[in-house]
Amino acid sequence: MYHSNLIKSPLTVSPHGSFEVNQLCESVAICEAVKGDRHNWGNATETEPAFVVYLGCRKDEVASHVNTFKTFYRSGMCEVREPKYLKDFEVEIKVRGMQRQSDSHAFGLDYLVESQQWQDFGCDSDEYDYYTTGHQQHW
Repeated sequence: MYHSNLIKSPLTVSPHGSFEVNQLCESVAICEAVKGDRHNWGNATETEPAFVVYLGCRKDEVASHVNTFKTFYRSGMCEVREPKYLKDFEVEIKVRGMQRQSDSHAFGLDYLVESQQWQDFGCDSDEYDYYTTGHQQHW
């Protein structure tokens, strides 16, 4: 169901088969409706079903992640909770309303997965900027 260039690893399927949860990288999972938007997640398109994103992180990272989701991803609702799907983390942030692809108005799921993969590999923000943009900060 998801964009073909991302590897997804199944975590669970709902008892009635109305959604499935797949892990996209170490710290990001996606819960996709099997069809349409029957749960009113608000981001289904004509070709893609609605989805909710789960980000696993440390407790001390929650405030910055929530602020980033609301500011740069334009995501309406973030719920911080005990990990249900990403159990290797202290907390899990459930994010509704994120778009799949980044555009000139907001980051999307594609950017979140890419940036988290770099972070999972131990890459800091300056190194990430260098590898993705070719620009390196000089202090």
